[in-house]
Amino acid sequence: MTLIIKLADQEQRRLEVIAIALKAENQSDVVRTLINEKFEKLQADKTLVERRGGHPQHLLQGSIVLSESKDRKSFIAKKMESKTAKRAR
Repeated sequence: MTLIIKLADQEQRRLEVIAIALKAENQSDVVRTLINEKFEKLQADKTLVERRGGHPQHLLQGSIVLSESKDRKSFIAKKMESKTAKRAR
């Protein structure tokens, strides 16, 4: 994607100083670096779940609680048994 930005003289000089400090080959590399840094900073304030889009609602609205390992294992075992039974038909 091409992005064209008109900068005032002062902002242009600042961008050149940043490019020199970052040892960037061109101003496009500087802008990409700044965008990535800002995005990472915004993401750092979020939890892993928030970065991944939140909890799936269908899991939160389930009728059983699967927070315990034994409960999850028995739930998965029942699901596997029903799938095996369907295949056997």
